[in-house]
Amino acid sequence: MSIQNGLAITLQNRKALKKILDFHTLDQINHIPNGFNNNILWNCAHVIAVQQMLTYGLNNLPFGIPKEFVFRFTPGTKPDAVYDAALVDEVKSLLFTSFEQFQADINDNKFVAFNPFMTALKFEINDLEKAVAFNQYHESLHMGHILNLMKFV
Repeated sequence: MSIQNGLAITLQNRKALKKILDFHTLDQINHIPNGFNNNILWNCAHVIAVQQMLTYGLNNLPFGIPKEFVFRFTPGTKPDAVYDAALVDEVKSLLFTSFEQFQADINDNKFVAFNPFMTALKFEINDLEKAVAFNQYHESLHMGHILNLMKFV
């Protein structure tokens, strides 16, 4: 699959995530059901943070979004507060602004010096094509988590 096809799928996923955020209340997207350790909003923010880590981070480039946001939603974290409407708006915006910046940086050939990274699934990321492919998988995984969470809100 080409990088452009992978990005097209990612964009469709981001549109679906925004729709989910648009059609649920603040209480619903903050709700952590019994047996879960995160919520809808955390998952949406997490996919943004991980995309930054898989691309900018593995190239030793500055993140395209505030590093505090990336660190707040990095793997191993969980919701650290009841999120407010301002964060919801920030996540909705970052779903697309981070994606647009990533596309611009791809066009500017910024992603050329990948530090090889082995995922927990033993998939080695060592170039842009693999980073986009794995990110696509990762975002789909979290879409599944979100769809599961929606059954309980």
